[in-house]
Amino acid sequence: MSASHRDGSRVDGRAVSARGPVTILALLVVVGAAVPACTGDGNDEIVTPDSTSTTSVSLSTTATSTDTTASTADLPELQREIVGRYEEFWTVRFRANEAPVNPDAPTLAEYATGAQLDNVRGETQQRLDDGLALRAPDESVTDHRVRVVSVTGDSAQLQDCFVNDGVVYRVATGEVVDDAIVTRNVTASMVLVDGVWKLESATVIQEWEGVAGCALDSSQ
Repeated sequence: MSASHRDGSRVDGRAVSARGPVTILALLVVVGAAVPACTGDGNDEIVTPDSTSTTSVSLSTTATSTDTTASTADLPELQREIVGRYEEFWTVRFRANEAPVNPDAPTLAEYATGAQLDNVRGETQQRLDDGLALRAPDESVTDHRVRVVSVTGDSAQLQDCFVNDGVVYRVATGEVVDDAIVTRNVTASMVLVDGVWKLESATVIQEWEGVAGCALDSSQ
């Protein structure tokens, strides 16, 4: 299951057009919904989370949820750790796709698992094969507005309003292939693996060109 962003990131096993509306793509392999046909917008990768803790946490079997979006600093410790790990996935994904592109970057397996790991490795390999790489624009507007929907046992559900403005370019010539800005409404699943939270799947449920949609919703 893989979809891809403008930056080639894969979502839900299907390719998503970077310029047009998107219907549920399981970012299960990437929350970076991009257009497989497009060679990818590295936007999603530019995220720099505030927390990247990998401390093992003992979870209650009782589900917890949040009704409103809160800043990372305001979230309880467990939720803050989960959000930090989720955001860091996009950071390591971006770094693996910067020149020199490295689909074997060990950090990918530190933050992703299952289909999501297979997807991010696959999209990174494809970018390498195509002679492409990602970079951040001079003035990035990339942003993640993440809400913890629920935490039950060793799994957690998140919702993310994701503004992606990464630039895809040809390494040999520097030619820009895609520098569009895309906003995506994403749902994601995190699972606890050997004491650390990893991204297992992500699904793009809505997409807009530019900084739009959920990014303009004050309730998000």
